Amino acid sequence: MGFYTAYGFTLDSELPLPELVATDVITAEVQLFHQPIVTPILQPTESRCLCHITPMAAYLFWEEAGTFLVKNGREIVVDLLPQADPQMVRLFLLGAAFGTLLHQRGLMTLHASTVEIDGEALLFVGDRGMGKSTTAAALMARGYRVLSDDIAAFELPIDCRSPSSPPTYPLMVFPGYPQLKLWADAATQLGHQPAKLPRLHPDFDKYAHRYSQGFSLEPVPLRAIYVLGFGDTLEIAPLTASSALAAVMRNWYCARFGQQMLEMVGMATHFQRCTELVRRVPLYYLQRSGALTELEAIARCVEQHFTQVVQPFRSTPA
Repeated sequence: MGFYTAYGFTLDSELPLPELVATDVITAEVQLFHQPIVTPILQPTESRCLCHITPMAAYLFWEEAGTFLVKNGREIVVDLLPQADPQMVRLFLLGAAFGTLLHQRGLMTLHASTVEIDGEALLFVGDRGMGKSTTAAALMARGYRVLSDDIAAFELPIDCRSPSSPPTYPLMVFPGYPQLKLWADAATQLGHQPAKLPRLHPDFDKYAHRYSQGFSLEPVPLRAIYVLGFGDTLEIAPLTASSALAAVMRNWYCARFGQQMLEMVGMATHFQRCTELVRRVPLYYLQRSGALTELEAIARCVEQHFTQVVQPFRSTPA
């Protein structure tokens, strides 16, 4: 059906994927195709997905769409239900299935939105409903690039040198695709008309804002991670090492698959990777009231902090 690029790989897909960036390249690292799937016994998760996970294969089932089999970081097989809505299929495909694929390809993934400011990236992480996409959209309104929504993916090799030694190179974040998921009230506050946007799920008042202007496929060095929270005042403060580690582990994208995924990765390996990320990238707590009327002020606050505090202090060369 078409060739697309996202998160640093090229995809040959039998499904049309209007959210992704099409490419003229006719060789692909990943194949997506239809095929009947014989599923093993599936286990429930907290994210409404039933799954069965092995080291290099993941069976994912949603009652609204069907079964997805993600294999070896190179294949996504889909066995869709007859009544499956294509919009719903793509919602699960570009979310959990892609997140699993990226993990199989050796990338670190966080449940985050990614913004580029002056050639460097920052992530917004937080629990569902914390406003990751909305905060990223507020920075987009100030002229900055949004590189990904929902999934932030980057290489995270383990540095075997002394923990006190500064890293010699930055972590590079791979852009995803040009779409933001916005609740109706946030979309309206940011100047969009929800009635003219694709609805992501019939049960939720959430919409897809697709954009193309300014989107880039080039990897960008990761400089900071902001953990979103609510409070009476607008402020940004550095996290302690223990709080930063807890935030990274909690916002690991594949945590949604529960103990199955963690057992496949290995707790020691996962802890080591999360610790390495905290050593390499500073984490900050971004507190704000959550009022949509404060979005512009929040965006200015992040912009000022990132350009005046984070970027001048670089432990790794760009």
